[in-house]
Formats: sequence, structure tokens, C-alpha cells
Amino acid sequence: MDSALDAHAKAPSEGLRSQGLYFEDFEVGLVLTSPRRTVTESDIVRFAGLSGDFHPLHTDEEYARRTAFRGRIAHGLLVQSMSTGLVMQTGVFHGTLAALESMVVQYRGPVRPGDTISTRLEVVERQTPPNRKRGWVRLVSRVENQRGECVIEGEWRTILMRRVPGPGQGE
Repeated sequence: MDSALDAHAKAPSEGLRSQGLYFEDFEVGLVLTSPRRTVTESDIVRFAGLSGDFHPLHTDEEYARRTAFRGRIAHGLLVQSMSTGLVMQTGVFHGTLAALESMVVQYRGPVRPGDTISTRLEVVERQTPPNRKRGWVRLVSRVENQRGECVIEGEWRTILMRRVPGPGQGE
């Protein structure tokens, strides 16, 4: 199945989609893919400062070389945040995401400075809308590095806007 993000995302020069996908567009089996982004040294340093997480695994190369990782790695939450941002940059949820109800994250592998990540989401469940305005969609997430290795997997549970009922379809 073609990716809705690939099919609906505009070129970078065109900016965000003017309108995201609605609940009705998220059919089970739909695969969404994000653009890629390289994790830089600057990203890691800025995230350490922002979060206050200066663990030497992220900030001290000599310390990190003596660990099972054999070198510094990016913060898991930094990578997950970047992953979420990559998906949001496509505009697939622009104006249609009511809430990100929950996110489950499982770290599967390290991300090092210079690694490039991308995100794949697959719709695995659509629940009957709680009302005429919104519906729940569950997506399985997979963040991969440039070698196609899974570094994070998990699940997003979203609440999405439904299309406004047309004339004669009720309120």
C-alpha cells in the first residue's frame, strides 16, 4: 500500500499541507512514512541543556567508550521527539489531530551523532467514534536509522477529527 504521507506530503518548498487527514482517511493497514533527519552533535548538546539530562553516556565520549555502546549515544527521548516532529512536519495531522492520547515507546538500539532517522507508522485499529466529531486511531510506530535498523518501536493512540457531516446527515 502506498504511504499516505508520501502521497499527501508536499515538497519542502511548499510547506505543510493546508489540511491533514481525517479519522475516515486512516484505514487499517495504511502505512505512513516520514522524511529523514540526521541527529547532530548540536541536537544532543541542546537536548541535554534543555532537559537537564547530562548523563555521561550522552555527554562524555571517554566514559561512553567504556560502556556496552562503545561511544556516545543520543538521548532516547530526543530521538522520539525528533521522530514525532518528523511526522508532524508532513502535515498529515495538521488541523485534524485533536489529541495524542498515549504513546508507548520501546528503545531497541542506539542512535549516534551522525545517524539519520525516519519514522514509519501503520494504522492497526480504528475505533468507533466517541461522538460525531472525533474518532480514535491506533498506530504502530517504528523509528529506523539509515541502515534500516529499528531503534525505537511503539504505539501511538490518537484522537482525530471527523469530517463535518454534510447536509441531510444530521448535526
